[in-house]
Amino acid sequence: MWSEMKVRHGVLWVLFLVLVVAVQMHLPEPVEPEVLAYRDVPDESFWTLRRHALRFAEARAREGFEFLDGTPGSASFQIQCKGVPVLHVERQPPLLLIRVALGTEQRAPAIYPLQATLQWSLVPLTYLEQVLSGVQEPTLQDRLLLTLAGDVPEDGRCGVR
Repeated sequence: MWSEMKVRHGVLWVLFLVLVVAVQMHLPEPVEPEVLAYRDVPDESFWTLRRHALRFAEARAREGFEFLDGTPGSASFQIQCKGVPVLHVERQPPLLLIRVALGTEQRAPAIYPLQATLQWSLVPLTYLEQVLSGVQEPTLQDRLLLTLAGDVPEDGRCGVR
């Protein structure tokens, strides 16, 4: 009886390890970005933010960065790293939202100084205001799946030397 329990316990551990390895090999990055909410800004300030992001992408185009305007009629823009969105800024009065894709620290770490520049003059919402506005953080499950998904392949990175 005791040996049967040991065998079952061992089999469960092996299955668990196989599951972890399979997840690391085949699971894509979670799509839920980290969203930071700020009080809305005047038009001139939004266009200044856009200009900073455009200059960043133009200066680093050879590294794989690309600037994209949002859909016509929307006040938004994004920066992509080799076709993968890593930063998205959207004006949804009374809010300004900045979304940074999970995994950006591996895929495109150069985005963080740009994000800091963009946020410098903005007034952030408190955590409670952000929740009441419906702006959600990535779930613990998303963060765990990202950790299990592993590293970004070298050819999928931007601005890393």
